[in-house]
Amino acid sequence: MKRQSQKSIASIATTNERRKFVRATLVGSALISPKSGAKAITAVLDNVNRVGAGLHTKEKMAMAQPVTVSLAFLDSDRAEQMEKLDGKVVWAKPWEKGFLIGVVWDELVTKEKNRWLYYYLEETVKSSV
Repeated sequence: MKRQSQKSIASIATTNERRKFVRATLVGSALISPKSGAKAITAVLDNVNRVGAGLHTKEKMAMAQPVTVSLAFLDSDRAEQMEKLDGKVVWAKPWEKGFLIGVVWDELVTKEKNRWLYYYLEETVKSSV
């Protein structure tokens, strides 16, 4: 009996974690620039991982729309550093204050290409274990 309950607990944990890359909560300002050349819109970043991000904005974005998301970070000297990530809108839904938007990056976040975001994600994952 004890052995079965351990298996079921492991199955539940596996079922609950469906993402390969766990999302980290990161709330801050973002700028979403459509690659079509349309006007950039401001957004608030809600969460992020190595494959994408969840944001909210007051303006609707089209599905599959290619975008560049710009994020600002403060380094250890409190100097602002900018990250720009290319991706596409993979989902959008109405929300009480506008729209919730999911963006998938064109490439995985790496320490070579996205230094500040990569290190933030690494430290967040370490501290949550």
